[in-house]
Amino acid sequence: MRALCVRFKDCEGPGIIESVLRENGYRVSFHNAYDLRVQLLPEAHLNFNLIVLLGGPQSVTDPDLDSFFQPYYMLVKNMMANHGRKLIGICLGSQIIAKALGAEVFVGDKGPEVGFSPMKIRDVTHPIFKGINQPEIQAFHLHEDTFSIPKGATHLLESDLYKNQMFAVENKVFAFQAHIEPTLPMLEVWKNVHKDFIAQGNGDFKNLAEKQKEMETSARIIFRNILYT
Repeated sequence: MRALCVRFKDCEGPGIIESVLRENGYRVSFHNAYDLRVQLLPEAHLNFNLIVLLGGPQSVTDPDLDSFFQPYYMLVKNMMANHGRKLIGICLGSQIIAKALGAEVFVGDKGPEVGFSPMKIRDVTHPIFKGINQPEIQAFHLHEDTFSIPKGATHLLESDLYKNQMFAVENKVFAFQAHIEPTLPMLEVWKNVHKDFIAQGNGDFKNLAEKQKEMETSARIIFRNILYT
């Protein structure tokens, strides 16, 4: 089994997802979208069982970046058309998926959502939540853009600030607005790299290690379930 992780910023890697993939026998490759000297392979949807579109500072609402995002919109559509392939989107990655599937992506009217806060599970019977015996999970937020739920998708997670935090399409597409994948070292880097954006919100950064550990416990369950749903 092969997985491709698409990074839109060097410090926003797959984190916990990579660990889960390797534990389950996946070979993991990377494409750095932020390096404009490197082009995405047009056949990527044929060469990988799973593709993960990660987070980044870019915005699909920026018309100047439309040509930059076009290969990734096409990648989503191609993955949808191929049986047995799966796609995970995190933050920016989820917004790319949402737009490619015809949903609206827009700047949220409540300002940036940053720091730790829980997300409510809307359907505890959904297969990706098997093994999570609680009504909500911990998550780390680092966004201002948000999306509508695409037609035909299932709305699975919500937060108090922005309701549309995750959707799934059958057992193929899993799009998370919030982050549940970062390791503790990743969060420490993000606190510095994204400090200007973080300063615009009122996020919770207390007990970082404790909350990351709580988040990782549920994240590992969810990502394993996605692989075998």
